[in-house]
Amino acid sequence: MHDLSRQLRALALLLDYPSEAMQTHLADLASVLGALEPDQPAPRESLRGLIDHMTAADLMDLQAEFVDTFDRGRSTSLNLFEQVHGDSRDRGQAMVDLLAQYQEVGLDLQAKELPDYLPVYLEYCSVLDPSAAREALEEVALLVAHLTVALDRRESPWVAVTAAVCRLCGVNDWRALVEQQTGQETRPPTPGPRDIQKEGLPADWTPAGLDAVWAEEPVDFLGACNPQQAKPSVQTVQFMPRAAQPHSAGV
Repeated sequence: MHDLSRQLRALALLLDYPSEAMQTHLADLASVLGALEPDQPAPRESLRGLIDHMTAADLMDLQAEFVDTFDRGRSTSLNLFEQVHGDSRDRGQAMVDLLAQYQEVGLDLQAKELPDYLPVYLEYCSVLDPSAAREALEEVALLVAHLTVALDRRESPWVAVTAAVCRLCGVNDWRALVEQQTGQETRPPTPGPRDIQKEGLPADWTPAGLDAVWAEEPVDFLGACNPQQAKPSVQTVQFMPRAAQPHSAGV
């Protein structure tokens, strides 16, 4: 197994849900990933620092930290296509296409795994030859850069892993790549999730931000909403008194 393959598998393990088995082999992962450590890494970009943190942490606390980091907010989701497509049909088709690529190399997913889950994609790249692996990594470089920026904003220690993935993608300055892409792109290429940063909304891992990201657009049935107004006109319901009914004779 070549060095790139071993590094990709080690990074995939660090990005997966923490387990007792993974925690037991953290020293082995450190030895595999030593060559990926920058000469003078920023505090949160140190793989050694992350591994030391994961080694010292209680497993249940580490699992809770992982869930809080990656399962709250789309910007830090490890499902890459969620950043681009949200929950649209485009994401479903993209995952079908990606699953076909996995099957071509004999990679079978477990029932709970989605094709766009970053650790799965890294595992896929690890079975390719080095040239093909780097091409596959380049295809997701921008998505991983966005994820890295989001993790950095959250001051997450896992930013060290995604920054290392960026370096394997050929991106040494992930901040500059995201700034360049954000500046040139006037609108998202697909009707994906809302860009809360551009809209000035709270961060998407906060309760208010989560509500904003998942809020649905109001439904306008057959033009019931006045096109000249942002909100449909509302009329107050009025209750009319019933007319007194004449009593029949003899009652």
